[in-house]
Amino acid sequence: MPFPIGPAAGSKEPESNFSIQDSLGLRCAVTPVFAIDLQDGTLRAPGHGGRHGLGTSFYVTPFGHQLSAMHVITDYLNEAEVIISPGSITDRIGQADTVIAILHDPGLCYGARPAGDILRAVNFAIFPVDQSKHPLAMTFTRSQLKNIEPSLDLASWRIHGLSDRKAVYLPLRVGCGASVKNGDRVMAVGYPKITSWRRPAAEMVTFQEEMRGSIGQVIEVKDKWDQENKIWPTLTVDVQWASGMSGGPVLNENGEVVGIVSRGADCHGDSPAWSSALWLEQLPFQSDIFGRIDPRFPGWVCGWGVCNPSSLIELFETREAAEAFAQRHGAGLTVAQVSTPYRTQFRNPSAPDDRRARPRS
Repeated sequence: MPFPIGPAAGSKEPESNFSIQDSLGLRCAVTPVFAIDLQDGTLRAPGHGGRHGLGTSFYVTPFGHQLSAMHVITDYLNEAEVIISPGSITDRIGQADTVIAILHDPGLCYGARPAGDILRAVNFAIFPVDQSKHPLAMTFTRSQLKNIEPSLDLASWRIHGLSDRKAVYLPLRVGCGASVKNGDRVMAVGYPKITSWRRPAAEMVTFQEEMRGSIGQVIEVKDKWDQENKIWPTLTVDVQWASGMSGGPVLNENGEVVGIVSRGADCHGDSPAWSSALWLEQLPFQSDIFGRIDPRFPGWVCGWGVCNPSSLIELFETREAAEAFAQRHGAGLTVAQVSTPYRTQFRNPSAPDDRRARPRS
């Protein structure tokens, strides 16, 4: 099966590095990550020679749950010398005048008008669930923070500000056995370039981003995981991924996420290019990291469904929200906990629906 997208016909771009203009698909599910200055609305990235982004993240549920690489956040915090105390209950990472945010649903825009929404990332979670075993489980001094590295290059957070909107998300494979091996092709997606500036006398901050894809061949797979020694399952690929793609999804040829862009080699001369990804398929499923996905079926999510006698009408993260929706739309609707390959379109409660739903066991 083909990847979700490839180089545009006639573009002459190589598969290893091509532009993505998929305004209704991947560009909605995969988002640029940045530290935003609350004073002037521009991006903040100390040490990068300008106001640039931090990396990439992507949705794994319609409820605003995202994954990224842990070093996308820790590299920035180390450089900015920010004292932090992250964990699954942390509401905010950043300085008093800076927050970590994404550009949600950027689409494609021409001219001086808003494109997408800047939404804040909250409730950061890191692996494992037992925060007492992780080096970021407490607040560190600036000198200590300089020496911190993630024990697993994985982080998740929720996006604040979606309101009643549902996010377009990618099917995720975690804890369900290997689907890739040496010689297979995989595709990475991310934002190697994100910049911002304020035009003279302009009220609106100008953002510029470029989404890229890169298809390469897997040249090595490692399934060992030794968290104490910072060894985790990895996929190594024969292409070089730009640094801004860190945290972006790595997909198999079925369009399922099997990894997260982690690190790449700075190649010089005749040295072969390579990059590595955290191999998600080899990790155990943990709900506080991966959200309300159903690990048994890639692309399925668990939630509270509002149903009529023949179909699923709408899906919610909580029972309270589902019951409130059912009450607003009249009699004959029931609420049940389900697993479903949910999509983001809204259905009229009285109309039939071909979406599948299974009772959540």
